[in-house]
Amino acid sequence: MASHPASVTVQVAVQSSSRLLRDTLSSCLSGRPDVTVVGTVAEPERMPALCELRRPDVVIFDAGRRVGEICPPVDTLVKRFPELNVIVTYREADEEDLSAACRAGVSSLVPESHGLEAVLALLRRKRGRHARPKPSGMTDRELEVLMLAGSGHSVPEMADLLGISPLTVENLKRRIYAKLDVNSGAHAVSRAASLGILDQRAAPVPRHREPPSEDFPVLTVVSGQAGSTLDQVVRKLLASAQPFVLVSDRRNVSQAHWARWHRGPIIAALVDPDPADWGIVEELSVPAILVHSKPLDSGEVADALANGASSLVQAETIEDHFLSVLRMAGQGYLVVDSKPMRPLIGAVRARWERQAPGGSDLPELTARECDILRYGAQGYSIRQTARLLGIAPKTVENIQTHLFRKLGVRNRAGAVAVASAFGLLPTASTTADITPAPSTPEPDGRSSRRRH
Repeated sequence: MASHPASVTVQVAVQSSSRLLRDTLSSCLSGRPDVTVVGTVAEPERMPALCELRRPDVVIFDAGRRVGEICPPVDTLVKRFPELNVIVTYREADEEDLSAACRAGVSSLVPESHGLEAVLALLRRKRGRHARPKPSGMTDRELEVLMLAGSGHSVPEMADLLGISPLTVENLKRRIYAKLDVNSGAHAVSRAASLGILDQRAAPVPRHREPPSEDFPVLTVVSGQAGSTLDQVVRKLLASAQPFVLVSDRRNVSQAHWARWHRGPIIAALVDPDPADWGIVEELSVPAILVHSKPLDSGEVADALANGASSLVQAETIEDHFLSVLRMAGQGYLVVDSKPMRPLIGAVRARWERQAPGGSDLPELTARECDILRYGAQGYSIRQTARLLGIAPKTVENIQTHLFRKLGVRNRAGAVAVASAFGLLPTASTTADITPAPSTPEPDGRSSRRRH
């Protein structure tokens, strides 16, 4: 994962049983240039696992009216990580609870009535110690692989996006499984989601390999704001001998000769587009690559994806990234290098709301689909899931296909990531004590993990 900016001085982990409060506090803190939220958990008992993987400087616990109940897990955490700065926010507490919190090792107690500024003041008071990751901690490269797995990418795709070999990706996956104590990609994504690792604001910016030109049976329709960025896109397409059309008149593009006669895929490349440029995407019903010369906030990313963008490329990365992103978009993949999954989920919700006015913005899953999703998140293979549910493996595969279609994903890891973002997965407390079944060999000698 990309290194944090020099201005980031404090790495923070957040705990709250309320998802709304957890996400809100995490979002507010992540907006500060001197704070990085490395993960969030619902249960206090899960904080040691998160601290082991991400090594935060500060941990914030939301005790509410239960300050006394937070003391034992805080005591365990501080004994394991004595240098940790522990902040506890609370709504009500008596003198006995406050004394117990101090004995447990709480560094600061903040009443909720003091607001976010009181927490920020405590964060600024003690600068981060920047502990070096220990061997058991998650490395930046492992986080990159985990994030891409959560986006549904296969091993070859991850290797291409990261500029490494497929064998290296497999080795990284094995290390991830060992550190998270899981046995499959879907189980790893589920465990990472429960620790808030997939919700980080600083997502990886992969390095792309430039594939050979014969892999691009795509016609690129270029439109957008005239300037150096658009010129750079055109030069890149010319240099790689890729077929493209530079659109100046954006009216009735579907009637143009190239739109009527081209038989291959069409991708729109929009450079700092205005509404008329997005009209091309709607009229042609094609995916789009948004090339942006200015940073986008989460709302702008969600709007772009809701308008039909399947990929985002920063202007300064055109030389290294554009052709690789074009290849992935042409094959139907979603490639967003510089933002986390939250805005993507927001865009999906927005699309559903537009397509079904007045309907629910969440996919409706059947009880059987929920069962299969839950067992996949716990690391069970298709055959193990079939045995547990008393149905045929083929039936599991068929139901799973419908589930993937509902969630807009291609594999179990992607389904778990999206379901977690929607809040469709069981809470961590309901699955924490379940030991995943080991992988069992298939008849041809392959591991059942390949079926996920």
